[in-house]
Amino acid sequence: AVVSTQSTGVVAVLAAVKTSIMLCLIYQHNRILVGSFGVNDTPKGWVGSRSGIFFKQSHPNSNIAHHIPNKELILAELCYTLRPLVHLVALGLFKSKSWIPFTLALGLDAFSLKSMQKIEHPTDRQANELSRRKLALLLYLFRSPFYNEITEQRLTPFLDYVSKIPIVGLFTDGITDYLPDWQKIYFYIWGS
Repeated sequence: AVVSTQSTGVVAVLAAVKTSIMLCLIYQHNRILVGSFGVNDTPKGWVGSRSGIFFKQSHPNSNIAHHIPNKELILAELCYTLRPLVHLVALGLFKSKSWIPFTLALGLDAFSLKSMQKIEHPTDRQANELSRRKLALLLYLFRSPFYNEITEQRLTPFLDYVSKIPIVGLFTDGITDYLPDWQKIYFYIWGS
């Protein structure tokens, strides 16, 4: 294996520490951490760049709505926070070739994202965080065992075909050469 059991233990400890800190923050502030917002993050209005006119915010109760989330939003943030730890525990129990750790992590991510999309008027920071989490779902295509059993079989012939196109081949050859290494190293620790 590319990664030793000692480094797996280090990753597990770091994931546990990170998860513990995030859980303490959620408990201490009784709010979700999406975009790490607070009452003062939502402006009361804004000033037009050319006119200099002050515009009141369009949704006056947004501070309250963002600061005191419902239980489903807190549960969604807890799922997102616990996902790396759940994934690592499942890997320890079922090994890396099992679909169970992958499915658990994907399910927690999907539930969290679906619930977080119920925020009515997200701040810019929240919207950016939700966009980042949506994009992160695409990375599941490159995570074991999905990559080993599905993506690799479709991606390799596509990259071989595209590499025959002049100029494009320069980029795809590098991707083809390095993708197995990226998949083994980076996506091995993807749960953290």
